[in-house]
Amino acid sequence: MCGAATSPRNPPPSLGPPSSTAESRCPAGCLCALLRQARAKPARRPRAASPRPALTLFPSFPQATESKREQFRRYLEKSGVLDTLTKVLVALYEEPEKPNNALDFLKHHIGAAAPENPEVEALPLEVAEMKEKYEAVLEENKKLKAKVNI
Repeated sequence: MCGAATSPRNPPPSLGPPSSTAESRCPAGCLCALLRQARAKPARRPRAASPRPALTLFPSFPQATESKREQFRRYLEKSGVLDTLTKVLVALYEEPEKPNNALDFLKHHIGAAAPENPEVEALPLEVAEMKEKYEAVLEENKKLKAKVNI
């Protein structure tokens, strides 16, 4: 190589074990030392952009899913589902003795958490009244048919 002597101020670069004594005498700034470095570690060239795009199976899937997920979350917030579920889960968490079947606990408390509407409570009574009227009309219909056929 260059054969330049090394001094204590300019030690040779450490590129592994030197293959000859001349290489160990090159200072760090010497051209032959730089060439040795270039040969020892091949420089990585950046990848050139390929002419065709990379294969993606679902290119818009994550974006579409994210927006749908966000829309669904907003829907649950507006309808009060998230609040109700949160309240029921907090009630389960604060329960001193955890139930054996947590799903039944959730079903029972979600049903109980529904707002009580007086119209909803009156519906079974109305259905019973309508059934009685229906039976009475059927009886009347039978009697009238019997009179006509005489």
